[in-house]
Amino acid sequence: MPQINFNNVLTQLESGLTNLAKNTLSDYLTAAEADGKKMLTSLTTDLQNWTNELANGDITASNLVYLVTAKKDLIIMDALKQAGLAEIKIDQFKNSVIQLITSTIIGLIPKVS
Repeated sequence: MPQINFNNVLTQLESGLTNLAKNTLSDYLTAAEADGKKMLTSLTTDLQNWTNELANGDITASNLVYLVTAKKDLIIMDALKQAGLAEIKIDQFKNSVIQLITSTIIGLIPKVS
């Protein structure tokens, strides 16, 4: 059972989030970073639990993807809405953040598929 330092996971997610915002929504960078960090904060407890469950073999990588994706509709990106970004672009950004979260967590746990 591998030991996962969840603070390192969060650091990597925040760094990846900043890069994602720069690469996809550079005109809305501040709003994208704010909403992305708010999304991570709202999911932190669940992500920590799911990361541990994945590391322990209690759930699969597919389960993790499902669990994170299921939270998508509960996330509201106020800063991007207030900045005037179209809803479709906000949804695309949320999908990218979900992909970032799942791929980062799965990538940090040895022998997970």
